[in-house]
Order: sequence, then structure tokens, then C-alpha cells
Amino acid sequence: MDEETIVALATPPGRGGIAVIRLSGALSEDIVRKVFQPLPARVRDRHSYHGFIHDAGRRIDEGLAVFFRAPRSYSGEAMAEISLHSNLFLVEEALALACRHGARTALPGEFTYRAFRNGKLDLLQAEAVNELIRANSRAGSRLEFDNLEGRLSASVAEVRDALLQAAIEVETGIEFAEDQHIEAGRDQGGLAAAAVLLEKILACSRFSEVVSRGFQVVIAGRVNVGKSSLFNALLLRERSIVSALPGTTRDYIEETLVLDGFTFRVSDAAGIRAAGGDDVENQGMQRSLERIAAADAVLFMVDASQPLQESDLEIHRLLGGRKHILLANKSDRGREDVIAAICAAFPGEDLNLISAKYGDNLEAATAFLASLPGELAAPADAVAVNLRQKDLLQKLRATIGRILRLQAQEPAPGELVAEEIRQGLHLVGELTGAIGVDDILRGVFAGFCIGK
Repeated sequence: MDEETIVALATPPGRGGIAVIRLSGALSEDIVRKVFQPLPARVRDRHSYHGFIHDAGRRIDEGLAVFFRAPRSYSGEAMAEISLHSNLFLVEEALALACRHGARTALPGEFTYRAFRNGKLDLLQAEAVNELIRANSRAGSRLEFDNLEGRLSASVAEVRDALLQAAIEVETGIEFAEDQHIEAGRDQGGLAAAAVLLEKILACSRFSEVVSRGFQVVIAGRVNVGKSSLFNALLLRERSIVSALPGTTRDYIEETLVLDGFTFRVSDAAGIRAAGGDDVENQGMQRSLERIAAADAVLFMVDASQPLQESDLEIHRLLGGRKHILLANKSDRGREDVIAAICAAFPGEDLNLISAKYGDNLEAATAFLASLPGELAAPADAVAVNLRQKDLLQKLRATIGRILRLQAQEPAPGELVAEEIRQGLHLVGELTGAIGVDDILRGVFAGFCIGK
């Protein structure tokens, strides 16, 4: 199967200015010659040729063809790309022509898999390709591009080198300890440094997780406090139903907001009150509590025109130490006694008077959201880590910890140390793809888009 020439659309489907069809495999140039004219007898590498896609002499579309010779291509194989107008019917016809002349439709991630198989990328870099495409923020895209450039791979290589050095020392100690009084791997400096490096990478994993999925933000408050109005105002459109009747929002509504290049998943949660709702409303309130518990930050709203209620205080208690901002809505109808009571009920917190209905002081909420990435800002040398990598890095950190503890014993159990080192090297292999674990590779590349 891997010897077949594959073809796929490399750009998003739909109508647009341009679509790119990508081929990879030994027959790439031959297939393009059969569907694209005119072309010279010998094409130049990485040179664009203007011509027409045709079927049995009938022109289908006008475009450009580019050829890439192995191994100087993305996949490491002979490759070609045809650019044409982005029309669903034209693209389908061009793909069908390529398949008719010897190509087959690529599997998800197969171009990148071939790049991995041919040594153009390791598995960490291959995963970075997919993560880069799916990045939800500028910070996330920068971190993933760093990984594509090899930042995480270089760090893992340092850990691998430390393990290999430790393995040499341990095996030497086991083989020659009796004759030359060599102890089994007492030099812990390299492994200790590797443990510190892993700790540093994992410490930054919270940042990479958040920038990958976006910040989870919940607008929380009791019923009829104006949460839906704030939700709509932040989104600059009517997304949530606004009504004077309490309990209008029966379930949470989530939308994406982008500020300063970061993604925020903002939820308009069902209002919370002590009792009195029907079964559907009570289920909505329970989901609100779950959303608050899982949120990265909360926009906590109270009503500046109505006295505080027990449900306001209960919601505040539920926040615990979670990052939040106190917003007193309906400032256009605010009462001085209520505002004073709010300040007294929540001492030490900055009260922000807003009017979601009229747009007054909404910058307090947006400024709060914009400040969240700064509080999670990763150091300049941070790396992005996905869930698969995090799990393996945690196991690797634990393995190195066990090795260091074993080496500290008197005498050091060389055989046990050697076995732990082998486990550590196996984990490194799973991270980089140096070991052939088919299930892992299938899982990684199955999440890619077809043309990548």
C-alpha cells in the first residue's frame, strides 16, 4: 500500500479562489502529465508550470502544476501539486482523473505519515503538523510551529542521551564490577538534569492545554440578573434569548470569542436560584454548577438594582479560589444602598458597575478576559504538549525518578536499574515513533485531515 501513489485535496473544500490537489508517490509526475498540459519533456524541480487540466482532449480548468523530486519534498517521495479554481465539481473531476490514471485517494494524515516513515519528521514533529493546523490562538500556533521545528524533539533527545549514557555506565558496572571494582552507574548528573528538564516541560503543559482548547469562561449569576444580555453584548450579536421572565435560559449556551489572538469559550449558564424551578430548570441549574466547577474563569454577575439574595452568596461560595470578576449589572437602574450592600458582602473585591443592556463599562469584562493569558504565560522556552505526549512524559519522569532512587541505594541494584532504563528508552521511542507501535501510529494519524 505504501508504494502506491496517493492523491487528495490539500486545501479546505468549498468555493474559493484556489484549490490545491496534492500527489505523492513514484507515479506523481506521470499522472500529472496525463491530466495536465502543456509540460516540457523534463520539468524543473519546484517550478510552476501554467497549463490546463484536460480529459481526453477536453479542457476542464486552467491552473498551475509544481513538481518536487525525492527526497526534497514534504513526504520525502516524488510529489506534485496542481492548483485550480476552487469549485467542488472541478475538484471532484480532477481527483477522479488522477485516480483513473493510477493514483488512489489518500488516507487521513497519509502525506505526513509518509514524511515520518521517510525520516523527514519524527512522531513529535508529525503531531505538531496537525496541532498547528488546529491551533486556536496565536500563542498556540507559535508553540506548535516550534515543535514542528524540533523544540520538543530536541528536549526528548536530551533525555534519551542521558538514559543511554546511564545504560552504558550500568552495563559496564554489571560486566566488570568484580574485576575492576566499578560501581553500577553512580554518576546521576545526566539523569538528574533530564528529570529537571521533564519537570519544566510538564510545568508548562497547563499553558499549552489552555491555548489549545481555549479558555473556558462562564457567566454565572442568579436568575434574571442579565447574563444573557452580557453574553450577547460580548459576542456583538443576539445569540441568547433575553427576557424579563426569570429562568429563560434553561441550559448553557457556548460560543467562541477571540481577544488579542486567544480563544475564549464563553458559556451563558442557566440562572441559579435557591428553589422553585421546574425539573427542566433545575437540571439547567445543575449543569451551571458543573460548568462553574470546570471553568478557567468566571464572570460573576449580581444585580445593582435589586437587593442581594442568598443565591448570590451561594454562587460566590461556589467560586472558591477560582479566577473571577465581580460585575454589578443594570447600573443604569442601580441603587446606592444595593451597591453598598454588594461591597459589604464581598469585601476585598473590585466591584465593576456595568450595563449589559446599554453597553456601559463592558470593557471591564473584556479587559479581565484579556488578562487571563498573561497569568498563564509560559516562559520563552516553553513547548506545547498534547495529551498523548503528556501521559508519556509523566511516565518517563516517574521512571527516571525510580532510577535515581535505585542508584542512591547501597549497593545499587544494577539489574533493576538497567531494566528501568530500558523502560525509559521504550517510552522515549513511543514519544518519537522510533519503535514500531502500529496502534499508536494509527491513532496519531487518524486525527489528521485527508490532504495532510
